[in-house]
Amino acid sequence: MLPDPDVTVVVVARGGPRGLARAVRSALEQSLPGVEVVIVDEAGGAASARMAARLVAGARDRVRAFALQERSGGDGRARNLGLRYARGRYVMFLDAGDALDPHACKTMVTAAAQAGADLVAGRCVQASRDGERTRFPGLYAERRLHPSISRAPELLDDATAAGKCFRRAFLEREGLRFVDRLRHADLLFTAAAYAAAEPIAVVPDRVHHRSADHRGVPRTDLGDFADRLEIHRRTGALLRARGDEALARRVEARFVGRVLPRCLRELRGREPGHRQAFVELARGHLAGLDEALLTEAGRMPAIAALMVLEGDASAAMAAADYAPRGTGRPVLAVEPVERDGRVYWPGAGLGTALGRRVLDITDLGIATAPLGALRLGGEVTRMRRAGRALRVSGTVVNPLGRLGPGTDLGGTLEIRDRHRAGRVFEVPVTVRARGGEITWEAVFVPDAVIRPTGLADRTWGLWLRLRAGTSTVEVRLTSDGVAHRGLLLPVRPRLTRAAGDRLEPYVAETGELALRVAAAGWPARAALPALRRAGRSRLRPAARGRTGPPGDRLGDPASGPPARPVVR
Repeated sequence: MLPDPDVTVVVVARGGPRGLARAVRSALEQSLPGVEVVIVDEAGGAASARMAARLVAGARDRVRAFALQERSGGDGRARNLGLRYARGRYVMFLDAGDALDPHACKTMVTAAAQAGADLVAGRCVQASRDGERTRFPGLYAERRLHPSISRAPELLDDATAAGKCFRRAFLEREGLRFVDRLRHADLLFTAAAYAAAEPIAVVPDRVHHRSADHRGVPRTDLGDFADRLEIHRRTGALLRARGDEALARRVEARFVGRVLPRCLRELRGREPGHRQAFVELARGHLAGLDEALLTEAGRMPAIAALMVLEGDASAAMAAADYAPRGTGRPVLAVEPVERDGRVYWPGAGLGTALGRRVLDITDLGIATAPLGALRLGGEVTRMRRAGRALRVSGTVVNPLGRLGPGTDLGGTLEIRDRHRAGRVFEVPVTVRARGGEITWEAVFVPDAVIRPTGLADRTWGLWLRLRAGTSTVEVRLTSDGVAHRGLLLPVRPRLTRAAGDRLEPYVAETGELALRVAAAGWPARAALPALRRAGRSRLRPAARGRTGPPGDRLGDPASGPPARPVVR
């Protein structure tokens, strides 16, 4: 057994043996020699148990494994067991599938020793299709030392246990442990550690690699969201009990301003009943917060929160759509109202002074901006097969009636490759304006129009490019989950039918209605997983920007005018 290890890395075995092996080996291959690993297998199954035994046998002096006989509903019990058997002066936590940077432990221990820090936070990177991105980059831009969390409250924005190094004597002195049977327990644990730690060191070095295959429970899962709300409630209560009212309000404001809008954006993929149940959970939590937080959270998050308090799921999701993540363009998915020369987000709150203040969106310029500058929301209300053809119809938001009955309307349905910008298949649509409502319809043969390779281009988003007089307006299409339910469309991938034989509609996390290549028949079901793995590494660079060999037949007499691939 390794004498007096510097660091104990606690790894929870979850998600399969390969992910467990990756995590453990990244800890064993640290440039700091004094690193031990404690594996906790939380009822991970026979394959995980065999891998844990193999890893122990390969490094018996540095790896120990323990098992829980049943899942606890979160990682709290497993991490607490790992803490019980930890012997290192410092403790780090790692999920199976993730990995530590080769110098992570040396970086963290050095920073802790030099500063006498109870807690060291380092940079965590998330793998993605486009490379790596740093989580919370502003927090880790430079090396810093803070006497306490009150001098750097922004650190609470990244309250996961990933990328943190805790002095074990500090954890024991403060009696810090993870709560049991709640998911997101690390948010409460890390917040409690931040509140007690003196001092806190921050390093800009890359410490933690989060796997691209890391798949947790969806944010919109009702049980997961209920746990998240309870963790937020307990975090606020803990900080207030310590006399840190400003920190408690920061955590609550972040929930209103960041966490809730992100969940609402992903809620469009759920059916109406699930959406309403989700909103009711959020409504109960928001009702217990200070009303003033609405004015501190930012305009669109405040509107989303107010819509949740009114129980209006559609308006709440629309407000989240207008506050996109990153550099995305806002989507206006609700029709504003005009009163006394002011423009408001629609809602029952207009009858109150707070509501009018929060819902006033006059300065967004929706009434005066050129139509082409707006990105509107639209909904697919019906998708049905008619022989080989597919008939798709829906509605478009008409902001303040600006698309009047005298407007010359037309457009195209665009089927866009969601991962390779510029590759688009276009289908003509018929657009009508009746009584202020804008409706549209398209008819086409899916397997004649949509011809993916089936590997790198597995998902396709549905958009409408609306022509209104001399203006062109982009419309993001979504669905309430009913219009596309149970629909499967035939597809003929260019590479081989083994790449897939069906397209199935779904609502993506970005809110757009999309189609993904799936396998229904035996050849595709057998071959598709292996082909996709090969496609990720070999075909994507070669396929970028291509629309297929010239001369491919994309149209069909039954679908009207032929669709065409366009590269913009």
